[in-house]
Amino acid sequence: MKTIVSKRMSKFGFALLTMLLSSALFQVKASVDPNFHIYICFGQSNMEGNAAIGAADQTGVSSRFRVLTVAADDYSHLGRSVGNWYTAVPPLCRWDTGLTPADYFGRTLTDSLPDSVKVGVIVVAMGGSGIDAFDKDNYVEYYTNADAWQKGLMNIYGGNPYAKIIEMAKLAQQSGVIKGILLHQGESNNMQPDWPLKVQKIYNNILADLKMEPNSIPLLAGEMLRQDQGGICWGMNDIIAKLPYYVPNSYPISSQGCTGNGKDGFHFSTVGARELGKRYGLQMLSLMKSYHTVEGQTVDHLEIGNTKFTMLTGTIKRVPLNAVYSDGHKQDINFRATYSLDNAEAVKITNGFIQTMKDGVATVTASYKGALGEMKQTTFSVTATTFPLTNELFNPNIFSTGSFDETTRTLKTGQWGFGGWQYEGINLSEYKYIVAQLGSSNNSDVTFNIFDENNYWGSSASYKFADNSKIIVNLATAKKTGGTPFDPSHVYIAGFWSNGSNPFIIDKVYLAKTDAELTSIREVLDKDEYSNEKVDVYSITGILTRTQVERKTATDQLPNGVYVLKSGRKTDKVLHTQQSVNR
Repeated sequence: MKTIVSKRMSKFGFALLTMLLSSALFQVKASVDPNFHIYICFGQSNMEGNAAIGAADQTGVSSRFRVLTVAADDYSHLGRSVGNWYTAVPPLCRWDTGLTPADYFGRTLTDSLPDSVKVGVIVVAMGGSGIDAFDKDNYVEYYTNADAWQKGLMNIYGGNPYAKIIEMAKLAQQSGVIKGILLHQGESNNMQPDWPLKVQKIYNNILADLKMEPNSIPLLAGEMLRQDQGGICWGMNDIIAKLPYYVPNSYPISSQGCTGNGKDGFHFSTVGARELGKRYGLQMLSLMKSYHTVEGQTVDHLEIGNTKFTMLTGTIKRVPLNAVYSDGHKQDINFRATYSLDNAEAVKITNGFIQTMKDGVATVTASYKGALGEMKQTTFSVTATTFPLTNELFNPNIFSTGSFDETTRTLKTGQWGFGGWQYEGINLSEYKYIVAQLGSSNNSDVTFNIFDENNYWGSSASYKFADNSKIIVNLATAKKTGGTPFDPSHVYIAGFWSNGSNPFIIDKVYLAKTDAELTSIREVLDKDEYSNEKVDVYSITGILTRTQVERKTATDQLPNGVYVLKSGRKTDKVLHTQQSVNR
């Protein structure tokens, strides 16, 4: 009898425990306020708060704008306990920090959202920190190699800033909803092309560890201080601009016009930090805006900024694609659209970014289905070229200040200057030749140079035009200064050097895979009104091969190769092949 009662009591106790646990879980879920919007903010010194806090920054802060205390020392200085929410009067990151973009991000949101919505921020940031300090795997190596100052900052967060972000975010999820991530970091990773990949990993890990759907919340990434504001890491902004290629739901925040502090090349002033924070807020508000009318949900057509794109081969560019709705408003649908194209070898599109793989032309169709099921499409073309002669893509200032006119294709370099193209290690191994041709006299000692390292002051393969209008670079046999073989598998710079004394016209520069793609000697001679002119023929090394023969048959029966033809009128460098004479 006792055994039966004991078993019944055991079952009753288990059922009661289950009911109590379920009730507790329900209460936790019930306490989550869907109108409490929470944002994770991380990065280095600008996000930490380098700008001075003004008197105006500590007044007028809405009680709907909250900050979650992360650092233990805040209690003795600010009376704030770790894990508790407080009105977001600065400083937000730690007691000894300044104004951060998160300040005016939150103010902008609370000023614009309904009174029923609260905004909370979790700020984990450290001055001078590289992006690896926030990586859940790489932080160990980063900590090991860090100096004492950096280790001290990491120790505030238990030596593992990423783990602290996750700990605080999970706590925040008990009272609200994570709506986005704010990032300002990059000074310590300036010009490192793998930065977007590292950010992608951190973003994906945060969402996974918080049990959120991939790509479900926006990542807002602020630019570095601009050059005209005294910034020295402004070049990093080009890398930040590529972040949406790796994280589709990410948005670079412009720092244009945001003033620096005038003391160093890294930090924004108080005014600059306020403005940057507002821009984070305005971007977030634009993503939150919803439309409930039929007209506001019906896509009328797709709008693209340009129907013909010319791009440097080996680069990426964001597709500027909007859906225009019947009520007139527009929505950026760049990564939400689908894309089909007819030349996948030359061009591919990933996450709304065009990537040019090799020279060629592709026609692209962008398609988007609206919320009410309507399908809309638009078509555009992409031309990928290694040597575009356009003002946008030709840089006359690679060294010294020059000028280029795309209408006449006229380049005037600065003194001893260089103009041309810069790449990210483009692979030209599948091509046999580069052909560069001038469209005017060479009165500036012009040469065509190509570099297989990302350093203008490094060794290059250099070709003097001298009295010739055309040079032909054999990529398989090209040699750099000093005789080192040129490596066409990673080309970084190509273009024209001159002494800068006179402008000159660039007729064309192009790639060729075979001899047949080059203008043959017979084609040149058939068009030459001086085809009967007497010339001397020299090998490319300067050895006299024939004297006073007619130009039109000057290289007949000679071995294939490049020859120099000289007359009293001009000097030409020409390529001779058997195909040239066996028509």
